[in-house]
Amino acid sequence: MSNDPAERQASGRAAAGSHPDRGGSVQSRRVVIVGGGFSAACFALQLLRAATFPVAISIIEPREHLGRGLAYSAADADHRLNAPLEGHVIDPDRPGELREWVEGAGVLHSDEKCRSGGGHVFLRRRDFGAFLTDLLRREASHARPGSSMEHVRDLAVAVSRPDGAYRVVTSGGRRLEADLLVLATGNPEPSLRPPFLPEHAGHPGIIANPLEPGCLEAVPADARVLVVGSGLTALDIVSTLLRREHRAELLVVSRRGLRPRPHAPHILGAAAPKGHRPPVVFDPPVPAFLRDEPLRIRAWSKALRREMRRCSAAGLPWQDSFDALRDAVFKIWPQLPVEEKNRFLRRLRVYYDAHRFRCPPMNDAGVRRAESSGRVRFAAATLLAVHPSAPDGGIRVEMKDTRSGEPAVRHFDWVVNCTGLDPGAGWRFNPFLNALADHGWLRLDPTGIGLHVGSHCEALDAAGNPQPTLRAIGPPTAGVFGDPLGVPFISGQIRRILPDVLRTLDC
Repeated sequence: MSNDPAERQASGRAAAGSHPDRGGSVQSRRVVIVGGGFSAACFALQLLRAATFPVAISIIEPREHLGRGLAYSAADADHRLNAPLEGHVIDPDRPGELREWVEGAGVLHSDEKCRSGGGHVFLRRRDFGAFLTDLLRREASHARPGSSMEHVRDLAVAVSRPDGAYRVVTSGGRRLEADLLVLATGNPEPSLRPPFLPEHAGHPGIIANPLEPGCLEAVPADARVLVVGSGLTALDIVSTLLRREHRAELLVVSRRGLRPRPHAPHILGAAAPKGHRPPVVFDPPVPAFLRDEPLRIRAWSKALRREMRRCSAAGLPWQDSFDALRDAVFKIWPQLPVEEKNRFLRRLRVYYDAHRFRCPPMNDAGVRRAESSGRVRFAAATLLAVHPSAPDGGIRVEMKDTRSGEPAVRHFDWVVNCTGLDPGAGWRFNPFLNALADHGWLRLDPTGIGLHVGSHCEALDAAGNPQPTLRAIGPPTAGVFGDPLGVPFISGQIRRILPDVLRTLDC
């Protein structure tokens, strides 16, 4: 149970709200959400606001605070949201509530580095996490009579459905009944991938999970550090080490040497061009440049490049045409044949991600300054083998230059795994998801990325039948919808399925 007084109060209301009222005519619909990160917080918030009948929500999450998950539990001041404040909308009906909270909490005054050259605010991830926790707590305390929210600080480990309703069992032995079960398990913790071996995760010089708060505290300033992966997480890690005045060279390697692309010029400092798109469009049309294209990844890729060239000639940033595609991915990705989806995942996903997940300008600028002075070096290389017991007590790494094919052997004191998140891994390592699969109530998406769900995020059982009382939201649905991975895309997904969820609960 949470130690937060407001959450304990909400917990008491949840227990009371699960019974009929004094007249015996109204009973709260019981909703259990497994996972307590952003997806869970967003779902609970929108459901509490939209339901016209009492709902008793239980969120099973072992962390102390709801809403933070992997991403927003960050404590480091250098770890920022990678998009401006305006794009982080929790409820499409209330787009200004984050700005109001930030101003009321004095965040803009306490965080002097939060503004880009164009005046856009890039919040620290820890501040956004505090906003989510506070918003959810306030929403629970003002819920309609009979509605409530409970934070169950535990892990879900087993499930049954003895009488049509779900019965979820936690590792601490608690049993929760649910008329609606929601899987909001997010992304699993980062883990080592080949050529790392499973036993390398226990080595003191190998950081398998770079999102763990304080994971860099033991790294000496003169340590030889290899960062594997060159995406946003690598940018965070390097930024932190530079702030701590790391003196030795930092080598950042990835197979293709790709780095997150910058934001549009107006965000970095220039004025927005006429006709520029807003940060996020929640219900966009399919881009005109794709409407007549065949359902082939190659055709879509060519059409996007043509549109980017057209935008450039018209004085518009390439980000506008890319974002028109990004915002409509949830509409067009499900149309693709599975073989085309897999072709994208094998060949183009890494390029899409480099353009899609753009870097906070203040972090990028600091890393590039260090790069120009030789303190940081980026390289395109493939790791061949990792040997933690080098003769000097360090870590010997065999690698190959991706472009020239030249082999090399380098020695490091520390290796940080920043190879990115793997939505598909949640299925393999989550005992609760495996329990659902064992019952035949859940199955893997044909792409191998996440769970197979219907158009309203209802889980498909082993026979392919939709189950309206079992929903999966956010990153675990990436195989079906393509890109439910950022704040506005998850909140938009929840908004779209909410009417169907309410109909299911009101039956």
